[in-house]
Amino acid sequence: MAESIVQAKTASFTKSIISIAALEAAITIGWLAYEKYQPQLLLKFNFVEFAGLLLVAQGLLGAIFHPLSGKWADKAFREKGTKFPVIISGAAFASVIFVAVSIALNTNPASPLKWILPVLVILWLAAMATFHSPAISLVENFTPVHKFPQVAAILTMVFGLIYTIEPFLIQILNSLGLTITFMLGGVLVISTAYAIKTISLTPPTEEDKKLLQNVEISGESKKDLFLTGFFVGLFKMLMLFFVPAVWVKYKFFGATQKIFFTDPDYLQSLMLMFSALLAIPVSKIVEKQGSYKSIVGGCIAAFVVILPALFIKGKTISIMILILMGIVYSLLSVASLPYILNRAKTGQTGFCIGLYYGGVALATAVVLLVLLQMGINVN
Repeated sequence: MAESIVQAKTASFTKSIISIAALEAAITIGWLAYEKYQPQLLLKFNFVEFAGLLLVAQGLLGAIFHPLSGKWADKAFREKGTKFPVIISGAAFASVIFVAVSIALNTNPASPLKWILPVLVILWLAAMATFHSPAISLVENFTPVHKFPQVAAILTMVFGLIYTIEPFLIQILNSLGLTITFMLGGVLVISTAYAIKTISLTPPTEEDKKLLQNVEISGESKKDLFLTGFFVGLFKMLMLFFVPAVWVKYKFFGATQKIFFTDPDYLQSLMLMFSALLAIPVSKIVEKQGSYKSIVGGCIAAFVVILPALFIKGKTISIMILILMGIVYSLLSVASLPYILNRAKTGQTGFCIGLYYGGVALATAVVLLVLLQMGINVN
């Protein structure tokens, strides 16, 4: 009997992890498609001058909607015992926008209707931020505290592996075309969001409801979570986007014509491959050292690695730095989720994760804006 109960719990845990990982994969692929096709859309419809504005919108909408959606999900959990309505509403909205964009792509660039496209893109950015934080907050429902780093490692692996095969995915998406890509993106998001319905149903008891009504996060904690997201996001984006882009622009690898060294995408993919492969071993370090020490150590290590990366040229040293950045990126990614979940008060997990992701979204926009001002478009 005891053995069968353990097996049932293990199966349930595995199924829940797969569901969350699938949604994370869908979100990652959605962002990948947006990042790669945004420049083409802006060029086709003569909106190139709006590139900076869209980056600002991306940062601000993420900073606003991640915490808001997390708070809405927590409220839904207190009142209805599930966060699913918020998750599926955001995913459905994002899917509708995906399909709307695919239709708008067939608009004549000279038509006045083309102005609907930037509006749709902004709405899509808001929609994607609306369901991400509530969905990830479900991890708390089925994961024991000591397994938080393991779950974070799996999500890190999913993100890293998708970007590792990014060049091949882009080839597939190019063969499908913009319209079909965005339509498939909508289907993928809504289907994976619906798949987590069962793990989102964890009704609180009447005693829990009384406790949840009185829970509130202090202003200091809100600021700490948001700033943690901002600085962790800043270091991660500097390693992911800034360093590879600078290396390619200023020919850190010399005059070689090998595509591997002349395309930031390949450098990012290589770094994230190391990050994904090392996620599980890194999770053991986080378990041992604790999430707070891991984040602090990761930020210090990121600074130590990034600084020489911007000045020291050469293939060998750059590859070594790339591997180190992969390790540090993995450490920051794996440590973040346990840190937030351990800091979150009962009934406020969605809001806390939303504050963190809001900080990350703002940091991402800052780094991309700086690169844009330098004449580098990483999309």
